[in-house]
Amino acid sequence: MPGGNRRLPRTVRNSIPSMMSAYGGDISGNRYAALGAAVPTLPVLEQPAAPKHFPFPNTPVDDDLFFETLMFAFTTISGGLQFLHLYRTVWWLPHSYTRQALNFYLIDLNLVVFIVILLSRRLVYIIGCRILDKFISPKFQEIAYTCHRLILFGIIFSLLSWCAYYVIQSHPIVNILYLCYPILVYLILFGCKISSFFELINWNSSTIPPLHACRLNACEVREEVENLKTNFNNRMKQILFSSVLNAYYTGFIPCCFAQNHLYYDVYWATQHVIFIFLSSFVAYATHILSLRYCDILHRSALHLGNWDKLETRNMLLVNNNWNEETLWPYGALVKHGRDLYRAQGECNASEPGNTTFSRFYTIFKNPSFSLSILLSLHVAMVFLQLVLLVRSIVWYNIVSITFLLFFNYYILYKIGRDYLVSSKMYEEERAMHNKINLH
Repeated sequence: MPGGNRRLPRTVRNSIPSMMSAYGGDISGNRYAALGAAVPTLPVLEQPAAPKHFPFPNTPVDDDLFFETLMFAFTTISGGLQFLHLYRTVWWLPHSYTRQALNFYLIDLNLVVFIVILLSRRLVYIIGCRILDKFISPKFQEIAYTCHRLILFGIIFSLLSWCAYYVIQSHPIVNILYLCYPILVYLILFGCKISSFFELINWNSSTIPPLHACRLNACEVREEVENLKTNFNNRMKQILFSSVLNAYYTGFIPCCFAQNHLYYDVYWATQHVIFIFLSSFVAYATHILSLRYCDILHRSALHLGNWDKLETRNMLLVNNNWNEETLWPYGALVKHGRDLYRAQGECNASEPGNTTFSRFYTIFKNPSFSLSILLSLHVAMVFLQLVLLVRSIVWYNIVSITFLLFFNYYILYKIGRDYLVSSKMYEEERAMHNKINLH
């Protein structure tokens, strides 16, 4: 009523103190006016200090040459095992017509050469780069790498075309679409860049390297996050494409070119394709998204911060409109558009309502959580393979699962080690930040 004292509803009165305490002060203290006296307003904000980072321990990372050798061996043997699933024989029977484990005469040799050439491209490229490093001056290495890529691409393209021509001679012409389908996917993801065909991680002098600098300028922080986000997305595209490519050519293509009258276990062949994809995905993710790289993204996320949208914008008189050049402290309340937001993190350079920045902060504020998901996926796959191994009674299935298990044990060791290191590291860091926020 006019002239009388208005009492706020119970639900509104109960929600105000929790919002105020998130800023770091009490509603009855000197930061805010008492609720019964006037509508609360915000004090003058202070410039927040930069988040403190823990020095990250040195964790071993596989050399690129070793990793590509490992992946080449894994994919070629996996492809051979898929041919084993398709063309195995009953050579152990007393009156068997053959003494060989496979019906080699049914396998198209040109198709096998096509697959091996495609899978070996990165290994051959890295060996060539190592040779160039020994004989070329560092200032000419980038030009030498470019020439090396162009020459190698021309050779590989010629060999693949030659193999594809002879494959068409003995198979329906529509099958050539199966061989060339990944080319369309590559063009969609990477365009006409040859470097992505040979390199897992592309870098040259014209690109910005994925580095972090402790900045006190909000615009520079957001610019750094944009660069790191683009770099991370490019790496994820490479992980997904390489994993799909390995599973496609080593598991799916042999089935596509199998004879129509050939009988094989479709369930087991499909399962083998899925295992190749999952194993490749975890292996590439562990190698490309190393702990050191994820820590760079984590440090940038701490500087970026995040905003929580509040639905009680009519309760407070907020004097602070969001400014793109301002670093906001923990718990600050700002207006952006018609909404009210509360700052999260020790400092906040993010834009309220920007889903890209919110997603970046959510993923990388604690990289060990993403690692735990990847570790859980890999453990589940290894456990499933162990169950299949115990239940298998056919020799070629036992050989196939055993090989996949040996490879996945090594990847499991790497990702398990990374998770233990990162979880302990970021747990200590969170405890330190919580202690700082309490003060």
